[in-house]
Amino acid sequence: MAIIDYTMSFQRRGTYDAIPNADLVYEGEPYPLVEDASKAPLGIGGFQPIPVIAVTTDLGGKVPNLRLAAGVYAPNSYPFRDLCTHQPGRGCEKYKPNVSEEDRPTPARYDVATREALLFMPTIAASYRVLPNLDVGARFGWGFSEVKSSVYVWSSPGNVVEDVGGDGLLEIEGKDNFVPSYGVGFAWRPAPAIEVAGNYNSEITIKGKGTARTTLGPRSGSTGIPVMVIPVPDEVARCAPGGQPGALKACITAELPRSAYLGGRYKFLGADGTERGDLELNVGWENWGAEASTNYHVQIDSEIVTSGGGGFAIKQNTVRHGFQDVFTARLGGSWRFPLGDHTLIARGGLGHDTAAAQDGWHRVDVDGAARTTITAGGGFKTGRWQIDAGFGVVLEGSNDNPGDCNPISPQPGDLGCNRDGVQAPIDERQGPDPINPLLVPDQQLQSPVSQGVIKSHYVMFMLGATASF
Repeated sequence: MAIIDYTMSFQRRGTYDAIPNADLVYEGEPYPLVEDASKAPLGIGGFQPIPVIAVTTDLGGKVPNLRLAAGVYAPNSYPFRDLCTHQPGRGCEKYKPNVSEEDRPTPARYDVATREALLFMPTIAASYRVLPNLDVGARFGWGFSEVKSSVYVWSSPGNVVEDVGGDGLLEIEGKDNFVPSYGVGFAWRPAPAIEVAGNYNSEITIKGKGTARTTLGPRSGSTGIPVMVIPVPDEVARCAPGGQPGALKACITAELPRSAYLGGRYKFLGADGTERGDLELNVGWENWGAEASTNYHVQIDSEIVTSGGGGFAIKQNTVRHGFQDVFTARLGGSWRFPLGDHTLIARGGLGHDTAAAQDGWHRVDVDGAARTTITAGGGFKTGRWQIDAGFGVVLEGSNDNPGDCNPISPQPGDLGCNRDGVQAPIDERQGPDPINPLLVPDQQLQSPVSQGVIKSHYVMFMLGATASF
């Protein structure tokens, strides 16, 4: 079991814009600090336990050289967000939409406001010793996923001044009960003290379906006429029929990338050939730069209508993350200390992952920072039992998204980072823009919302128990 806590803060660069036809107390103030105040739903405080349970067997030798395994695991991650914003004299508070326009709206609201996610993978595997010094294996998993998230969108077209009254709160819940994945690997022992191993893991594609609901700000729409969100007719629904006001049908597509790892291990052997210690180096590649891993796709089967009857269909939107491929390196070792019939094991290691986020694309919703990991731990083996424990920190430091792009009105001459009416093409922008559900992504106005500094780190504990018989 890994037990993980994530600490993150975001200080956006810039100030709140003046809002036409509104007098808000915070206009012109610097953006306040935003922090992640999430509490793990099945954990203790911010610490979330992520278990792995597995059983392996050699079938009692009935099929020589064959081993089978079955288990359940979840990716080591922290997919929870519940942002709070520092309010003057009141500390860090979670933002309540449309309650009081005197509250400073969270500067990260167009990125993510809250999220809970779950992915667990029941898995079967087999390995076979094709040569005395070579094993090969494969696994297949059938996963289950569930996600709940809330984010703010522009419910008033061209809301470049980020008027909270022109926002809409979008809350989505979705599930996918078939998330397949597979992997293959090998282990080769060219000498008694040397092992070389590698594996390949497929991408994990999540196609969640569920419901969505919206809460529109008081200045939503573009003409001052009240607007509302209703489901589309069943015959044109793209996610599922049966949508209702307050329970619109929605679908989300996201992907965790494929990966490959290669490792080498040197064993320090005693005079009797038993292992005394080891030193291991692993390198890896994660394909975050693939289009499916970089972008999430969101579809809501709904349309926005006015009291006069005119309406606009909600477009499929792409939540862009600007990811790139990640390369990893791990160096670790252990040493065994005999204690009569028992053994004490000491361990330690270092690791580094390059950044998944390109310059300017660090975001609050998904951690894309470069990581340096430091770990230490130990184990105690007695008879057929072994107990293990460890501690680790993942250091990510400060990541600054450069730039100070702030259009001041939706008028063509005021758009663009230089307010000259010239906007960078979508694929050349350095950072995400808000979601505008009335426009396809290629028409989204340039108005980056993540320019500033994100600071983050993880603290981890590890606990394990092994029984052999």
